[in-house]
Amino acid sequence: MDGAGEAARLTVHGLEVLGTALIPVLNDMVLDRYGDYVVIVDADQDQVPVFTALGQWVGMAENPDAIATLIDIHERVNGGDA
Repeated sequence: MDGAGEAARLTVHGLEVLGTALIPVLNDMVLDRYGDYVVIVDADQDQVPVFTALGQWVGMAENPDAIATLIDIHERVNGGDA
């Protein structure tokens, strides 16, 4: 430190990888985008959670075919703004 009350400074001269970790892979789960909406399709589930791109909960579609209907209802109720 240069003086009392000043922030400490850290200088990095090098990085070394000591080991690697396994990265989990979501084989059966897919995030998909429908314009201003995001859905999570899970191969093990019929129902599909639907959110706005900003993270607001929209609802649960009973199956992938019902996603568009749920989004349409949400836009009519909320004035079309996701």
